[in-house]
Amino acid sequence: MDDFYQEMQDVATNLIGEFKQGSITYIDVKPSNGPADDPGKAQETRHLIEGTARGVSFKYIDKTSIVATDLQVTMSGKGVKPQITGFMEVDGVRHKIIRVVQKPAAGVPVAFTVIFRK
Repeated sequence: MDDFYQEMQDVATNLIGEFKQGSITYIDVKPSNGPADDPGKAQETRHLIEGTARGVSFKYIDKTSIVATDLQVTMSGKGVKPQITGFMEVDGVRHKIIRVVQKPAAGVPVAFTVIFRK
């Protein structure tokens, strides 16, 4: 069964690559390991990704944590796995990640929907 999802991951990667838009970067943020009163500067790692950006889908809007003005990126499940502690940068503008939806929810990720806002 994992072979099927790995094949679907390749299909999603190729399809997203065909329709990618602008410059989309996932910024992975790892906290420093200093003491609590002086933890030090967090480390950021930038990952240029292929993805499609648009307004958030209506199905995700709950009017509390996700609102109609939020945005989303659909990206391949291959490579980096986005985390809610990171940021998305779209055409040079940095946004805070609100939710990460893995598709399918378990097993080999075929794609991710990342919901974010300024």
